[in-house]
Amino acid sequence: MAQQYRMEYGNLIAELKAQGQAQSEAAQARSPLAELLLHLEEVWNRISGVGDTGSFLDWLEQTEPLKAKNNLDDDSSAAIETLDTLDSLLLTGIVELEQLAREDVSADTLEERLRQIWQRSYAHYAAQEENHLQEIFVRRGQALKARVYPTANQRRRLYRTGLPPRSGNELLALYPSLKRDLEKGSNYALWKPNERLNYIQDLVDQLTSLPKYKRSDKADRSRVNLREVLQWWLNPTSVTKKTPKDVSAWYKYVSDNFAFRFNWGLGSVIALAADEALDGGLLEPSLENWPLLELPWIVLWLKELIIWGTLEPVAAYLLSKNMEITRASAEEVAKSYYEEQPPENDVNELLNASTIRDWATKHYSREKNLPLLRPPDRMQVELQQDFRKVEARQWKVIPVEVEKTLHWFDPAGILLATSGRPTIWHDTFLNSYDFILDVNEKMVSSEPYI
Repeated sequence: MAQQYRMEYGNLIAELKAQGQAQSEAAQARSPLAELLLHLEEVWNRISGVGDTGSFLDWLEQTEPLKAKNNLDDDSSAAIETLDTLDSLLLTGIVELEQLAREDVSADTLEERLRQIWQRSYAHYAAQEENHLQEIFVRRGQALKARVYPTANQRRRLYRTGLPPRSGNELLALYPSLKRDLEKGSNYALWKPNERLNYIQDLVDQLTSLPKYKRSDKADRSRVNLREVLQWWLNPTSVTKKTPKDVSAWYKYVSDNFAFRFNWGLGSVIALAADEALDGGLLEPSLENWPLLELPWIVLWLKELIIWGTLEPVAAYLLSKNMEITRASAEEVAKSYYEEQPPENDVNELLNASTIRDWATKHYSREKNLPLLRPPDRMQVELQQDFRKVEARQWKVIPVEVEKTLHWFDPAGILLATSGRPTIWHDTFLNSYDFILDVNEKMVSSEPYI
């Protein structure tokens, strides 16, 4: 069967290649990376007025976008911005290479790896000027490490921002202030609604002050007040003045500027905090590891608060799990959570996501007079694929109930194993647990998640 698939794949590639050769030059597929490199050289030519490749490569090796002036003409500014975009791609490759090597990478090794990355890119196959573009790609990559961003710490922190270096550098400058304000949320669980709102508003103000996360021009032209809309979205009962016309515009404003821009920036800030706390090390994201980031628990909940439109983390959890349907009902039920917590609990720990999850599971089982349901910790399975030539020994799988059996599929939809249906089984388990297939033990284990 595998041999048949390989033959069919080979025939498909040959057919596509034949079709590509028959197409006109104008109709050929184009690589975004190749287009970026060609555009970079084009805008540079408009600045210098010199089409000499050697001069362009010299410019690539010497230009440092972080030192570029703010009052550049349009062509010079376009060249710097295009170069900055290229740098973001190259930094990703360089930093991840250094993390895999766990040591400094020599210039020769870096050049070899950059060429390997290029040869695996679509641009290598699609671009007509492949050799020339490869040289641009490699020369700039070498310059980043040797001259433009010469320290591993700087490269790694810019990479952690998830932004092009110029925008990432702006976030790094703001990061110390942002982190101090995030840390002020340790007592969030005891705050009154207006204190909670002010905390979130201040964070939104700071992040959206950066050009990359700036509120959309369209929203600004409509003269929407950020604080009014945020208050309306997170604490609607406190707003007394609004009209149906406002609601339509404000929903869009929330989606564009809070759910997208603010949450995007917040993710970058958390990545920087993790990098700082772990001194550049990598850590598996999990609730158990969150305290290592040295941020209060409310920071973990901020994204959910924005998405669900509430100031209450417990309510956000109940809404996300469909345990409650409306914000009002979820916020009312959340009061029970705080009433049932031991008074000696640390205030910050009141928002521990594991504690909230466990309370919600018990609360709703109790409310429905049902036993506390959970899947078996381990289930014996029968493998449906030959894993002898596969390195991975553990796979995330998704259960599908078929009569009295469970079929375990990987996320791509390939059947990996089957098992009998446990005595205790419910469709809702899929919303509360990860299932991991261990090939060696022929077992599926269940792991709760938030």
